[in-house]
Amino acid sequence: MIINESLRLYPPATLLPRMALEDIKLSDLHIPKGLSIWIPVIAIHHSEELWGKDANEFKPERFAGKSFAPGRHFMPFAAGPRNCVGQSFALMEAKIILAMFISRFSFSISKNYRHAPVSVLTLKPKHGVQIILKPLPASQ
Repeated sequence: MIINESLRLYPPATLLPRMALEDIKLSDLHIPKGLSIWIPVIAIHHSEELWGKDANEFKPERFAGKSFAPGRHFMPFAAGPRNCVGQSFALMEAKIILAMFISRFSFSISKNYRHAPVSVLTLKPKHGVQIILKPLPASQ
């Protein structure tokens, strides 16, 4: 839930470029073959219409009891046949690192942290993320 909510708020790629390979009709919209389309992932992930009035808040419980595969509203690694080839590896790596951290440390954000996400090919913190780690007591 924590990983999914983090990816919803801060998707690795904020825009997904696509090109129409054939003429497409979506409702009343005609998309001609060859048109370049940019899918605004960050706007979709922050949409109050899709996620509620608290769309900009970190609330991992919004993923509780639900299995969210990449799709229409949640697509941090794109979706369909052109989704990120590294998705499975990235998610496994994130789960392992998070499990290692929470089993050994308590952590909090430093008072010096300045929230400034910036999009440079992928979304990343402009000034890094300063955290304070405190070892948990050894379990016996």
